[in-house]
Amino acid sequence: MAGDPDFPSAHVAISWAIRRLRTPICQSPSIYRMARKTSGIEYCVGCSPWEKIVEANYILKAVQKVLTPLECAILQTYFTGGYERGEEIAGWVSKSLSRDKWFTFDIVRGWAMERPRHTTKWWGKKYGVGSSTISRWQIEIIDKLDIALASAMTGAQQALQDSGHVAE
Repeated sequence: MAGDPDFPSAHVAISWAIRRLRTPICQSPSIYRMARKTSGIEYCVGCSPWEKIVEANYILKAVQKVLTPLECAILQTYFTGGYERGEEIAGWVSKSLSRDKWFTFDIVRGWAMERPRHTTKWWGKKYGVGSSTISRWQIEIIDKLDIALASAMTGAQQALQDSGHVAE
């Protein structure tokens, strides 16, 4: 794998690695396995399922060596949703923007494609402000998350280029 990069970008490599680690390896044939959809582009074609898991771990370890724990948490939250490390990210954002942690956590969930617990209207009622204020706060939080994600992806791209997983 290190000789010829298979992945066009760090985004594709990381999402593939996380999907690979979350997909169970079925030993016996089943109706679900036979009906499983395949993607148009398959990576590590000649590898066994176990070798794909090893490769996925190599990808994630290469990224983790370069990024800070916070940047790793941002990538994990972005790719897997806000439940595993979303609270950690929300704590960081809420401190830096002086916002309520639980409001921020709700926004982080939405940013990570999870369903927020409360609506904008509910948060506006809770804080006694209008929906435009809540929307402005949401935009500030999402902008901060997007900047942090861009920084993490830049570091991940460089790390995966250095490891030979992504073409330069």
